[in-house]
Amino acid sequence: MTGNIDGVVPMFQFDKSFIMLCNLKTEEECLKRNLFGDIITKLKDLTDINVGDVGFLLNFEKDELIGIFRASSKAQLNIEKLAWKQKFPAQIRVELIGELQRIKDATYILNKAGVGMRPLQSGVMVPAFPVHGQDVIEKLLNYFREPQNNGE
Repeated sequence: MTGNIDGVVPMFQFDKSFIMLCNLKTEEECLKRNLFGDIITKLKDLTDINVGDVGFLLNFEKDELIGIFRASSKAQLNIEKLAWKQKFPAQIRVELIGELQRIKDATYILNKAGVGMRPLQSGVMVPAFPVHGQDVIEKLLNYFREPQNNGE
């Protein structure tokens, strides 16, 4: 294929995509609250995300890419002030598109999709920046099943 995902791309109207991080301790809260968060200094990196942009959650401890999500708010401080014990106040509200999907070997897939990576202090590789263009998201969507809107 030449960058199109049969039946998927027309469902998604987005300008950008985003990938935010979680670990074993924060994943459940992200999913329960439909909220992604980061440290306050990262808010400036998140301001390019618009309502409707497609997003993923990367559990860097499990090397799993979780999705598919859509931003339902712009990034702002403290959408839910008490989330993650106030450690991640730069927040974006998200909604799950279809059923939750998990893709293993996320680091390999992100590299293959052209996402620039950087090491955390622990040495684990994560995306250098959270916001990406349509070219990256179209490659990532190839790894996910088409969301079902008819309740199947």
